[in-house]
Amino acid sequence: MSNAHSHRAHALTRRGIAIAIVAAIGFPMHAASAQLGGLVKKARDKVVENQVEKQIDKRTGTSDAGAPPKFDDVTVELTSERLAGVIRGLTAGRAVLAGREALVTRRDAAGQKSADLHEKNNKLISDYTDKRYQNERCRNDAMNASSEKRQAVADKEIKEWQAKAMSDPAFRDKAVAIGMKMGEAQARGDTVAFKKLAAEMGLKADDPKPDSLAADKACGRPLAKPAVLVQIDSLDGITKQLSEEIRQMEEKAATTEVKESGLNERQFFMARERIEAYLSAVKYKSQPRGFSAAEREALGAQQANLEKVM
Repeated sequence: MSNAHSHRAHALTRRGIAIAIVAAIGFPMHAASAQLGGLVKKARDKVVENQVEKQIDKRTGTSDAGAPPKFDDVTVELTSERLAGVIRGLTAGRAVLAGREALVTRRDAAGQKSADLHEKNNKLISDYTDKRYQNERCRNDAMNASSEKRQAVADKEIKEWQAKAMSDPAFRDKAVAIGMKMGEAQARGDTVAFKKLAAEMGLKADDPKPDSLAADKACGRPLAKPAVLVQIDSLDGITKQLSEEIRQMEEKAATTEVKESGLNERQFFMARERIEAYLSAVKYKSQPRGFSAAEREALGAQQANLEKVM
């Protein structure tokens, strides 16, 4: 149902209910209630990685900083097999991100062009914004005034219907019967039947068109958007769309990394953080700490391959 149809149906419903009530014939008028089912989008737990970072020192920071960690269901031993899994996962994730750089370049170019256009046309945009605000304020005032006049007419009609329903039993019975049918039509969302029944009672659908005409006459039509703003809006739309594509690509890459590694998400993040700590220590020629002898041997054997994908 369009907003206009919804507004008209609501206005007619109030009239139908008012007529039935003042006729002193009580009957239930139940509006249709619709429950909107929410589609819950499952997002990857972004907190996991932060939790992992906080646990690195806790799990490896013993009285002997060089001692290996206590392995458990999160901190698993970095064996050759598991390191191969991490490399496999990171390699697969990189493949998913193959087109990311091109998307980022396009997004940044669109964003920069939008910013440049805005800067070069700052005065034009500022003037348009001020005039649009004044026009919209004027139009809102004019439309509200017109709406109030139409409501006054509608209220007068309702009082006339009330008086007729109180003094004319035949009309009252007809109003009650049609009012009940209107309530049923509304409950099932049948706007066609609703309008037809309203017409039988001589009720006019609410038409806000006079409000727009009154605003046009008093304030002029809504201001057309300058071409440069149309172009800026288009560029901003492109930027937003490309950002979303990048986000989805990155999310898919992260999921792929975990899946192909053979580890669960928490294990993978912990393993990756520990590998990065190892590579960082080697890079700055310091002794890697918090690893078992077997882990240091496995990491050393895979160091070159790890550096390519980390």
